[in-house]
Amino acid sequence: MRRATKFPILLVVAMVTLGMVLPAHADPRDISVGGVWIAQISHDAAGYSSYARAVQFNQQITEALSDPQLRQGGTLVVRQVGSAATISVGDILVFTVMPEDTEGVESTVALANTWAQRLAQGLSRAMPGAGFYF
Repeated sequence: MRRATKFPILLVVAMVTLGMVLPAHADPRDISVGGVWIAQISHDAAGYSSYARAVQFNQQITEALSDPQLRQGGTLVVRQVGSAATISVGDILVFTVMPEDTEGVESTVALANTWAQRLAQGLSRAMPGAGFYF
């Protein structure tokens, strides 16, 4: 009888221990570059799913990292476009922040400013020797 009660307890302890050492899986909607977390795209907008928007954001970051004109760095620019806000670096539109992204807490421009600041830090880390500013 005593042996029967030890086994379930040991099993639970083993499961908890293994759960603590297994790596966490990132959400595919998390956006990061150069080890800097920028944002999580958690809302569908403009007919695109949050997942599709995250893929597009990552593709545009890759485009910026691959642009020879940005090898030395560049300046990120936030512009209001109607109710949305855009984040650009050089000639590359990196992302459009939609009203859905703000969750009604702040303006799209304010959120774009936050994301642009993080993006500038991440791009600078991803490309040592380059300076990205916002």
